[in-house]
Formats: sequence, C-alpha cells, structure tokens
Amino acid sequence: MKKSFIKIALLGSIMFSCQDFLEEEMVAVLTQERYETAAGIEELVNGAYEGLRFFHNYEWAYTLTNYGTDEFTNGGGTDQVMWNTYTGLLAPTETSNLAPLWDNMYSQINLTNTGIRNIPVVFGNDPTTVQLRDTRLGEVHFFRGFSYLKLVEQFGDVPLKLTPTESDESDFPRDPKSEVMKVVMSDLRAAAALLPATASQPGRLTKAAAQHFLAKAYLFRASERNEDITVTTDLDSAAYFADEVILNSGKTLAPSFEDLFHYTAPNGPNEMLSEIILASQFDDTQALLGRYGNQTHMYFLSVYRFFPGMTRDLQNGREFQRLLPTDFALDNFDMDNDSRLFKSFQGGYVASNSNSVPTWTESNAPSPDLVGELKFQPGDTAAIMVINKKGDTRFTPGYKDTFAPLIIARHSVGADGSESTDYDISTYPSLLKYSDPFRTNFNDAKGTRDGIIARLGETYLIAAEAYGRKGDYGKALTYVNAIRERAAYKEGEDRGRVYYLSTGNSYEETGSTVGEMMATEDAFTPGTIESQKEIYPAGVSGKSEMFIHFILNEKARELLGEFHRWVDLSRTKTLVQRGVQFNADAAPNLREFHELRPVPQGYLDALQKDGTPLDSDEKTAMQNPGY
Repeated sequence: MKKSFIKIALLGSIMFSCQDFLEEEMVAVLTQERYETAAGIEELVNGAYEGLRFFHNYEWAYTLTNYGTDEFTNGGGTDQVMWNTYTGLLAPTETSNLAPLWDNMYSQINLTNTGIRNIPVVFGNDPTTVQLRDTRLGEVHFFRGFSYLKLVEQFGDVPLKLTPTESDESDFPRDPKSEVMKVVMSDLRAAAALLPATASQPGRLTKAAAQHFLAKAYLFRASERNEDITVTTDLDSAAYFADEVILNSGKTLAPSFEDLFHYTAPNGPNEMLSEIILASQFDDTQALLGRYGNQTHMYFLSVYRFFPGMTRDLQNGREFQRLLPTDFALDNFDMDNDSRLFKSFQGGYVASNSNSVPTWTESNAPSPDLVGELKFQPGDTAAIMVINKKGDTRFTPGYKDTFAPLIIARHSVGADGSESTDYDISTYPSLLKYSDPFRTNFNDAKGTRDGIIARLGETYLIAAEAYGRKGDYGKALTYVNAIRERAAYKEGEDRGRVYYLSTGNSYEETGSTVGEMMATEDAFTPGTIESQKEIYPAGVSGKSEMFIHFILNEKARELLGEFHRWVDLSRTKTLVQRGVQFNADAAPNLREFHELRPVPQGYLDALQKDGTPLDSDEKTAMQNPGY
C-alpha cells in the first residue's frame, strides 16, 4: 500500500475529490484561517497533488492531447469527435473539456497562490522545520508553474493571477504568453532549487520533476509557435535541464519498454520504476477513488466482445472505442526490429466461452478427426490482431480459415482477389498502455493504475530535440539511440506469435536488432536511403526541417498515446501539415488557427472591465482568432 499523505481540504466553493492511495481525512473549512496553520498547509499541498488526477480522470485526457493529430483519429465512439474533426462544434461554448481544463487549472493556481503566500509565514525560520518549509514551498511553486504551462500550451495568452482570490473577481483579462512563460520558468526554477532529490513518500515531487518540466518549458518557448517570444538561450536551457535529469538525478530507463506498462498489481513493480518522474496516484481502494478514478483504460480499446468465444471481460477492458490509430501511427514503426509496436498494441484475445465458435470443416481441418469439432475452447486464443504491411497477400479468406482463432488482418485479400482489410472504426489494434484488470468488475469505469505524467524516456527526447535544434546532431542521436537500444529486440527475446504472423519473418529469427535500430544523420538527410524509410509529410525538405519531423516520428514511436501529441504538433506548427496528411477525418476542417484552443465562453461572459461586462466586440477581441 502506498503511504498516505493527502488529506482533502474544502475551502469555500473549491472541492478536491477523494484520494485513492491514501487514508482520507475530510476537513471542512469555510475560512482562510485553516491555511495559516501547519496542519492546514499540509492539507493545502496534499490537495494540490489531488489536482494531478484531473489529467487522467475523464475524456478531456485524450480530447485535448491525442485527438485531431497524426497518431489517432476517431473510432466508433463518437461523443467527442469534434476534437478530432475540428468542426464548428469545437467552439468557445464547448463545456465538456475546455471549461474543466480552465477551471481546474485556475483552482489549482489559486490554491498554490495561498500556499506561496502562507508557507514562509507559517513555518518561519525554525531550524527544525526549515527542510519541510522548503519542500512544501517547492511543491506549490511547481504546481503553479505546471498549471500555467498547461494553460499556455492550450490557449496561448491567459490571465495571470499571482495572489490568492478570496472573493469574486471579474476584472481578470488575458496576459501575454511572454509574461505567463516568465512565471512558468520562475516557479519551476524555484521548485528545482527547493525540492529534494529523493521523494520522502511515493508520488511526491522531486527536483527531477521540476527540471524535466523546465526543459519542456524552455523547448516550448523555443519552438515555432512561440518564435515571437523565444529567448536566445532557451535551447541551451532546455538541453541543460534535460541533462540534469538524465545525468544527475539518479533516474534510469526501465530495462524493457514493456516494463513501463505491464500492470501486474496496484502499486506493483511498473509503478515503482525509476524511469517515472511524475504520476497521478491511484490504487484499488474503492472508497478513495473519487468520482472518476483513472478512466484512460477505456478510450483506446477496439470492440472485441463480438468475436467468437468472447464477451466483455475485466482482462480485455471496457471498450469505448474512442481512439483509432492512424495508418501513420502503425506504419511509423520498423515492425521487423522495433519491439515497441507489438509491446504497445494487443495482439491476441483469449476465449472466455464457446459461444459462436466455428467448427472445423473438411476443407480446413488440420486432420480428419477434427472435422465437426470446435476450432478452439475457452482458455485458447480466440482472435489474433495482425498488424501487417501493405502489399501482404497472404491473408486470403482460405488462408485465414486454416487458423483456429479468428484472424483480423490489417491488410488482407478479398474473396475476389482485391486488396482488403479486416479493420474498421470499431475493429483495430487496441493500445495496451492503460489496460487495467484490477477494477471491481468489467463495467467499472474507475481505473486503479497510476497515470504517468512525465517519464525519463520523454526527457531523452526533449534533450535530443534541443541539441538537434542547436545543430549538434551527434549529441541528439546519442539520446535517440539510447531510447532505440531499449526498443530493439534483445538476443533470444521471445517476440511472440503475433510478431511472426504479422511480419512473415521466420521463427528462427531471434537475434538482437540493436544494430538495425541505431539511427544516423542519414535518417534526416535529404536523398538518403535511410531518410526514405522515415515517413515525412509532403514538402518537408532540408536537414533542419527533416530533423524536427524525425524527432516527431520518434516521439510517436516512444510516446504513442501518452497525452503529449497535440501540444508537440501545435508548438512546432506542424499540426496542420501532419494532421492534413495523416488524419483523413481531421483534414477537411483543420486550419492554422486550431493551433490554439478557443477560450471558454463562460470566462468571457463573466469578464468585466471597469465594472461593466464586455460587449460582443470586446469578447471577440479577447477570444483567440478563428473562433
């Protein structure tokens, strides 16, 4: 059981929901005085940790991060598709995702403003509490900087408020993103100086978390979307802070990519890995899961319950079929050598019953004595999801029928000999990074696993991008290849039946693929054989431009579905370029103004200037262009 350290504080109208990995003590308070005591400060800071759960609670986890990009398009679940298709429904009046992000970040900011003001006063300079004072102050500085970074990533200019709001305020205009980013850097630098190198309890912040987000913030400001506010030293700072995490924090990459996501028990080995820098904390204590729990386990799953021998079950998940991987997302992997493809997606399903299981016939039975027998029994493989290459002509109806399990091939051959596919908007490879078989039952939405917010694999790629943008491609490739070495198959590693069936490679191929995975500058040098293996959007030319897209491709392989993609495409101003080419559902409506989100209408309607509500022209001027 994780150590509990969060108590929930209620102050005025701000409520933080119950914790999962913690003992809970509800403290009902109607005044600020509670936060002027040491006990109140503990409740305040612990409530800020509760705010991290927001990023994995509900559908805003993916609508604001994965939809509408080159990696994922909409599957059969259509509740939030405007975030992928960029129709007019993606508007300031949208309240299911925009308003929660805005409101939760500002609630968090207000909480941390109180902490930043009160912590030095409450603890003073007492030598017995100075370390605790500094740690708590570092935590609230981190949370404020982190929250403002999340806001500016999505909206650009946002209101800056650096003192507690203790009564209704309506004169709260947007501030320039340049000023917001200064606060982000200042807060995260303060956090890096104050936070300990080692967490006192699982889930608490460390210096490495502040340094990781400093690197990310400096890279964000150095990117194309922010070229109007870029500072000349931003790339140096991004590289420096990423190096601090990689070289000096004691953090290490997990031995295998699969280790990160192989969830064997709540608070189990994968949640304790050194690679994890920051995660929202959950476990299987039902009374403490709050309203939502971690619901990301539902959104990446294909419908499987209609396969022969299958019904919806706990192991395979509650399939909301929201996010369908694009062709780019699958083709972007070197499937012969890069283990991340088959370690990221579900390849097989095990039968739970004998319903609708076909029988062997004279034309397909492996032996005459099997004719009339069920092709498989409960506990056997019921279906295999084949991720094969275009042009693969093996999977004819007759060939697929010779297998006991149902074969679902990405590229197959129709009865008339034409190219076909067994995939559709509800049938596709399910991303396994968030699977959660430790819920109470198969319909339970409240997930139990921690939600990774930052990990060292991303830090390596932040460093690589920073060095590459500086022109130091050799250093950049050092970091890329460290990630790729882990991604390669190791000597003698069991690659699994789905790998061999999908690739068509011989089962005798069990050697290391580290050599094949090592990248060189040829991968982003125009005209080389290696660069032709990468998937670059049409019109990309020149080494520096190709490098940015190479890094985006590598991030898509390492961080697929990990809630970073929209921001990465937006900040590099490649959202339209890559979205139009690789996401057919987004292409018709996607425009440059979509690089920023619409500012919530509720904020604009409540805003006043000199005590008077804004008129329609003033609201339009306050809104991001295009909305």
